Amino acid sequence: MLRPLQRSLCRELMDDPAADPAELRANLEDLKRINERWGGNRSTFSALSPALAGWPPGRRLSILDVGCGGGDLLVALARECRARGIPAQLVGMDCHPTILEIARSSTSRFAEIRLVRGDALELPFAGASFDFVLSSLVLHHVPPEYSARFLRGLGALCREGVVISDLRRGRAEYLLTLLFTRLFTRGRLSRLDGPLSVLRALTMNEARDLALAAGWTRGVVRKCFPLRILLMDRDFS
Repeated sequence: MLRPLQRSLCRELMDDPAADPAELRANLEDLKRINERWGGNRSTFSALSPALAGWPPGRRLSILDVGCGGGDLLVALARECRARGIPAQLVGMDCHPTILEIARSSTSRFAEIRLVRGDALELPFAGASFDFVLSSLVLHHVPPEYSARFLRGLGALCREGVVISDLRRGRAEYLLTLLFTRLFTRGRLSRLDGPLSVLRALTMNEARDLALAAGWTRGVVRKCFPLRILLMDRDFS
């Protein structure tokens, strides 16, 4: 049996505070297309769907998206809540000022969305401030030595549950991502960072170990399409 690919600690280009704004915008546009057309948001919505379906009528739903990027998950959540008649308060947080500015332009039509700048390891909110805390494609950016702290921080902020969606590390996932980014993305950062993101990501066993290290005794770790891994601090389905 082949051993899992070794995890990479190389920094992605988009994590550079001095990254070119035009290249960042192209990268976020690629991610938006992946999320909307290729099921990138599917894992998050699969976890949230039972809770949304049973949400008490008229009760406000508060959600924090940590590492919100271009804001496309927030927009999708806003539309879903409007379709279900759920009053929502959606907060997106990112540490990169250029990315936040891009997100502001894409979320400006949704009054229920608010954006703040903050560090994922020093979250600027009081405990239990939100019903749900989400994070998509962020975990693999967190240095391994801080990953358990990251999960504990997210868990401290929620009343109902945490949903983390990220890439899975594996040979097939790496090769498919390499091919996909060459064929279907336009930005230089997407083509260079995409395969590296897979190499920085966790395997299923590593994700289970991380959930336990974070104290998530009721944690759930699942494979999700496409090429994703889903971590929850509890099963609220």
